Amino acid sequence: MDTFAHGLWSYILFSSSKYIWLAVLFGVLPDLLSWTLFFFYPAKNGFTWQNPDLSLIPKWVFTMYGITHSLFVVAAVFIAVFLIFKHIPIFLLAWPLHILIDIPTHSRQFLPTPFLWPFSIWAFPGITWSNFYFMIINYTLIVLSLLYLHWDKIIKLMRT
Repeated sequence: MDTFAHGLWSYILFSSSKYIWLAVLFGVLPDLLSWTLFFFYPAKNGFTWQNPDLSLIPKWVFTMYGITHSLFVVAAVFIAVFLIFKHIPIFLLAWPLHILIDIPTHSRQFLPTPFLWPFSIWAFPGITWSNFYFMIINYTLIVLSLLYLHWDKIIKLMRT
């Protein structure tokens, strides 16, 4: 799924949390940590975002992608956080949620989610999140969810 949608779903699903903006941050962090540096990386060898050739992306980007999208890494971090703080903050759950959403919404042909990294390269044969129909359904559900969450505020605005 695209990073923006991850942030919106994190906002929706953690809207009752005191730390909603930390949940949004952890909901987008797996993509930001793996792709943000590359986004500012000088275009070399003809790489373009319009028609990306994955062979032109440096190996370190995929290593970061593996680390940030691995359920094993999440488990290790959660264990460490629990040992230190004696609980897992609710906003951290946006990170594994990101991965669980990515598993079925990434195809094996383009950026499969390495959720078993570093122990396996097996990837779920999901659909491509950029599929037109998926995007329409996903963003329709996001808009409907946001309308539901903020219905009272919308009604108040319409009455003034």
